[in-house]
Amino acid sequence: MTAMPAGSAVLWAPEDLPIAADELGSWGYVVLEEIVDDVALLRRWPWPVVDPLGRLLWPEGAEHESDDAAVDLDLLKTQLYAPNRIEREPRCGDTFAAPRGAHDHWRGAHTNDLRALVGHAAVYDISADAREAAKIAYQASLGAIQPAAAADEQAQAEVERTLQRRVEERLQPLRVSPPPPVAQPVAQQPSTQ
Repeated sequence: MTAMPAGSAVLWAPEDLPIAADELGSWGYVVLEEIVDDVALLRRWPWPVVDPLGRLLWPEGAEHESDDAAVDLDLLKTQLYAPNRIEREPRCGDTFAAPRGAHDHWRGAHTNDLRALVGHAAVYDISADAREAAKIAYQASLGAIQPAAAADEQAQAEVERTLQRRVEERLQPLRVSPPPPVAQPVAQQPSTQ
């Protein structure tokens, strides 16, 4: 891979993410990295940049600056997916924008409360944008890059409509619910015979 010219990358800013681009550097890029049995591994990186070819990357070796934490899959569903009506099952590659808060809870620990990882602030489901960025990177690796002016008018108009719709339909913040209460053992009633 050739080195990227200094200053040629900018913070990645999904069109429908209601966060100012200059604030994104304080956010984390959180990916559901792996699911093994009933445990999900979440991995958090610094916020990525986008290069002139539309590829997401981390500048200056920051791709190695990730933290991870394990969370029970049921807890992830209960605290994040269900309260926000995310109807799909959690799957590898689900991606979230979350404020970069506490680092101690991300050091390979198994958490019992998702709020310890993402705090009480807004979290955004950016899975669709992250998947689109992955497609762009993949397609860019396969063929020649064409300037936008080379696209026909119909294709340019469709891109403009899509971008406008995304600007008008901002992502809604997700809320992270408290974990369910720990079940208390039921006291045995004496049997009457």
